[in-house]
Amino acid sequence: MAADIAPAFGVVDYILFILLLCVSTSIGLYFACRGGRQRTTEEYLMADRSLQSFPVAMSLLASFMSAITILGIPAEVYKNGTMWWWFALSHVTSVWITVSLFMPMFYKLKLVSVNAYLELRFNRVARLCGTVIFYIHKCLYLGTVVYAPCLALSTVTGMSFEGCVLLVVVICTFYTTIGGLKAVVWTDVFQMSVALIGFIAILIKGSIDHGGFTNIWRINQDGGRIEFWNFSPDPRVRHTFWGISFGGTFIWLFIDAINQYQVQRYLACKSLNTAKWALYLYGIGLVLVTTLPCLAAVVIYAYYHKCDPKSAGRISRDDEIMAYLVIDIFRGLPGLPGLFVSSCFSAALSTMSSGLNSLAALTGEDIVKAIWPNISEKRYNLVNKVTVVAFGIFIAGMAFIADALGKIVQTVMSFTGILGGPMLGVFGLGLFTTRANSMGTSIGFATSVIFGLWLSIGSLMYPATRRALPLSTEGCEESDMINSTFTTWSSMYTETTMTPSAEPTMEDEGPRSGVLGFYSLSYTWYSCVLCTIAMSVGYVASIIKDWKYPENKEVVDPRLVVPISDAFSWCIVLLPAKWRQKLGFDDNKTKDQESAVDAKYHEIAMSDGKDLNLT
Repeated sequence: MAADIAPAFGVVDYILFILLLCVSTSIGLYFACRGGRQRTTEEYLMADRSLQSFPVAMSLLASFMSAITILGIPAEVYKNGTMWWWFALSHVTSVWITVSLFMPMFYKLKLVSVNAYLELRFNRVARLCGTVIFYIHKCLYLGTVVYAPCLALSTVTGMSFEGCVLLVVVICTFYTTIGGLKAVVWTDVFQMSVALIGFIAILIKGSIDHGGFTNIWRINQDGGRIEFWNFSPDPRVRHTFWGISFGGTFIWLFIDAINQYQVQRYLACKSLNTAKWALYLYGIGLVLVTTLPCLAAVVIYAYYHKCDPKSAGRISRDDEIMAYLVIDIFRGLPGLPGLFVSSCFSAALSTMSSGLNSLAALTGEDIVKAIWPNISEKRYNLVNKVTVVAFGIFIAGMAFIADALGKIVQTVMSFTGILGGPMLGVFGLGLFTTRANSMGTSIGFATSVIFGLWLSIGSLMYPATRRALPLSTEGCEESDMINSTFTTWSSMYTETTMTPSAEPTMEDEGPRSGVLGFYSLSYTWYSCVLCTIAMSVGYVASIIKDWKYPENKEVVDPRLVVPISDAFSWCIVLLPAKWRQKLGFDDNKTKDQESAVDAKYHEIAMSDGKDLNLT
């Protein structure tokens, strides 16, 4: 490797990056001037519910592929082997469950805010809890997503970091504000294509330099990086087939099934079948999006199996390895460094635009209409656009202070991830049982959140150690040292990334007992455990409440409950009818029940400005 691998943009690199921003802005302007010109809420937030499968699938994929995905997953696989690849299976399982159980209900209700279901099924407090959790998660996450690529661009171009943040936030907020959901979806299609091209360029260059991908794979096999068959039943083992394929499904269900920025887009499809095909295509694309970073990691190891950059002191954190590779192998090739930076920015722009639009939808539906239920269509649409701008400014502020917050941001983001399991449990209680009531669900949710916070704090205070795969420095030379400019950027960037590779990598100290052993639980099981706690405690608490106070028993319309027997008939149908009824899986309802709940539906529907279809 060359003695000086300084990151720098040439003319072609600048052209590629500017072209990316111009195309994204042009798409926003196009949809601002086309059709209804985003004058109605239905067009602005839901694209008139007229979207086709392919652009929605690409938009969903673009939201998944953030700058953290591009930089974090390759580092994880390079450091710890290819077990991560099994997440592709959990993605597919999550999509299948979403299409079978969650999507039909949400699409039937014609919701804009997915949390409106919680008010229909339980009460307004449950709806606001979902809104607050989404706010915390999205605002912190989007601030980090903007921060990372902006710091990269300021380093390779000499542009000030503050100017870069303003540039990205202004452009993204601009086309999201004027173009609505249609602009978000179609810019995502373009930006997703750019991000994929960046990965493909790395794979092609790596294959050329090593005489084919077969040689790359052999090098990884010799280095012990190729691992797929860890079937250990121990939940403390960080990555196993069971932990990733089963536990990982719960992680992605929180994102695919009940997260506003995903649900909003597939509900904007023109029909239920179109929405289903969008998710099927999304599932196929997730396999590709999971595979490409893993293949990039295999290429990284082929380059550095004899001289690990971190061990040699050229980078300070594992997450810096992807950017280091690009700067190294693409030096002297005009346009390719710009392509990589454009890929990071494409991922950041797509994630941010989707987040801004979903934040506006949630604010309008869950808060604004609760305060002003009779707000006019014109004023409400204006409020939505102002909300996008306001959140854009707030996220810019989060990007500015991300470096100062550093590890605090990482910690807070970890806590928001812990909330995914409890929220999934709340939706599960509402969708899959008729026994769950508001009080019981609240108890289950609170118990799960408290347990999750205790678990996460304990794992941070007493982190588990694990045995890292071996890395070598026998091939390193002093002349290989990268310049300090890259090291400064990368160390600043990785302070705010949250990837699994952030866990300690010391030599394994052996199994731990008692509470310390429990803190060793793999992160892949967090959502599964917390969802199970929320549902089991909530279900039991609901039964106890109805038994103790039968006069206050809530009326539940089975039209808001998913008939699990339809999706899992091979399992539920085997139970006796009496057991199914006691467990709350029956669909029987009385006319009094229908009459009582219809009044509630009408009240909530009118406050949301729509007529909910419950037939």
